[in-house]
Amino acid sequence: MSTAVAPFGSGASEISPHSPRFTLGSPDSRAFKRVRDVFLATGSADPHDVEAAGISSQLLDSWRRSLRYGLDASAPRPVQSDGRESNLSFIDTVDQVLTKRESALEQAMCGLSLTDADGMILRQWVRDPALSTWLEKQSIVPSINVDETSIGTSSGICLLNGRPSMVRGLEHFADDYASVTSAGVPVIHPVTRRVIGSLNLTSRYEDTSPVLLSWVMELVHEIQSAFQELASRRERMLLDAYLNENRDARHPLVALNDQTIITNATAARMLTSVDQALLWEHASRAIRDQISTSRSLVLTDGTVVSVQCHEVTNAAESAGAVLRIRPVVDRNARSGSSVRPAPGLPGLVGEGPRWRDLCRQAAAVAGSGTVLVVGERGSGKVAVATAMAGHSGPVTVIDAADAAFDGAQAWLQQLDSSLRGSGGAVILRRCDELAEPTALAVANLLRTHRDGSVRVFATATRAEDDRRPALLGSEFASVLTVPALRDRLEDLPALLDALTRRCAVRLGRDDKPVRWMADAVQALSRLEWRGNVSSLETVVLRVLQNNRNGYINASDLPADVVANASRRKLVGLEQVEAGAIIAALRDAGGNKNRAAEDLGIARSTLYRKIRSLGIDLSTSAF
Repeated sequence: MSTAVAPFGSGASEISPHSPRFTLGSPDSRAFKRVRDVFLATGSADPHDVEAAGISSQLLDSWRRSLRYGLDASAPRPVQSDGRESNLSFIDTVDQVLTKRESALEQAMCGLSLTDADGMILRQWVRDPALSTWLEKQSIVPSINVDETSIGTSSGICLLNGRPSMVRGLEHFADDYASVTSAGVPVIHPVTRRVIGSLNLTSRYEDTSPVLLSWVMELVHEIQSAFQELASRRERMLLDAYLNENRDARHPLVALNDQTIITNATAARMLTSVDQALLWEHASRAIRDQISTSRSLVLTDGTVVSVQCHEVTNAAESAGAVLRIRPVVDRNARSGSSVRPAPGLPGLVGEGPRWRDLCRQAAAVAGSGTVLVVGERGSGKVAVATAMAGHSGPVTVIDAADAAFDGAQAWLQQLDSSLRGSGGAVILRRCDELAEPTALAVANLLRTHRDGSVRVFATATRAEDDRRPALLGSEFASVLTVPALRDRLEDLPALLDALTRRCAVRLGRDDKPVRWMADAVQALSRLEWRGNVSSLETVVLRVLQNNRNGYINASDLPADVVANASRRKLVGLEQVEAGAIIAALRDAGGNKNRAAEDLGIARSTLYRKIRSLGIDLSTSAF
């Protein structure tokens, strides 16, 4: 290929405007320059003049977008990147390909620039000193963004249209680029089929030749082939690790990375798509936090398993992880004991170990007279108390917060009257919010009616520095703790199904089943859920109100929920920023260019924000 690039060299010592040839349809013709000047000054041009000058509609659209971005053709100002870490694997792969073309680069009076998917220059290869000086003068150097939203029309538009693009002389939006031709080709990952960057060639305008673009296309083809080989190598590493671990087909084994999941038959029969998504999330956290110990997880069918994660890596790269899965066998079952598992709580769902412990404790105190249920706000304390009191008869819920509004005396009289009943149960809600004198009076009432036929339950939010629960705690024979949602995320799929059915009835849409897809469950599993099950129900209701499909994906979640599901913790204005971006993307139907326009920011800025905020949910695993 070195002979093909020899004509590029003109021997000129510097890049300067050439003598115009004034051919119709060429960017150096008088008609072309006149129409360009009018359009860039006014934003419009006569259609007949545009056609006569041979200006394509694609080029005109790019100029129009450049003006809309607020760019100035007379004073281009390339945008400095935010300094994020470069994709070293991408750079190394391209470097290896271009090293083989060293002789061609030496002969060619041109320069090559590699960008990432956002248009940031990662690396440059320039052998011509004059061209190198020109690029530095124009600030077209590594860590600078050169996509359309940053410098206007140039070969960077290949990142926007996904096609090889060649921009000659005055076709560039910036006046200063009239002395060069740029040719750009997007680099598409052969496995993910996503644009991961671009390779751009810059040469003097007088050296313009169709060979320019074809040469860059050939280089990109070699780069993509190298990525194919790299991906194949990672898959082989992952497969080798899987085969090395899969010595006993009786035990479930999973090997996975961001593109592949390999399972043996035992694991395939055991895991649903939701289970796979949660395993991916577990592997991501285990690798990030370097956790080598086993962790208990509950599959969607209620099976409790122990999962141990082992990263598959060599000195240069990570190929994924191998997960060894072992079902957790109940000790009673192993010893042959006839003790049955604790029954669930009527109307409530959950199969995780913490929820099972709660159910077991609830069954053990089924015959006791008074029970205090503690837990975080929204964790379902009243629901648990109601389920436990279900066989006692009518259930009366008395809210301690009403004492402040109705008056302590009237509120105590209501409680006393309820405790005097003949059967049923009373649930004293939020007893930790009672004023101390009222709490003491309640304690006296509970002692007075201790031998009555009414079962008494109470709920409280446990607080170490609050005396109010302690004032009543001694009056209850048993204390149960409801686990927080973040401590029972294995129950998330079952909770989503149950809450969806409940919310669908409220909305009058219980005639059509709704299924939560794996990516949505995985996104929700990243939240801290400070409002617990109550907050989860609110999210479910919001989703159903705005979605009438039978399937809920991560893209259907509210913008603020997706922002909070970021792979890193967002604080302050970051959450506001993330919410605005997600809402704009949803309104634009996922079109990032349109979303950037609606937000009034450059497309490259939008990409950087999505990446830095960690809100791109299109990648399920690492």
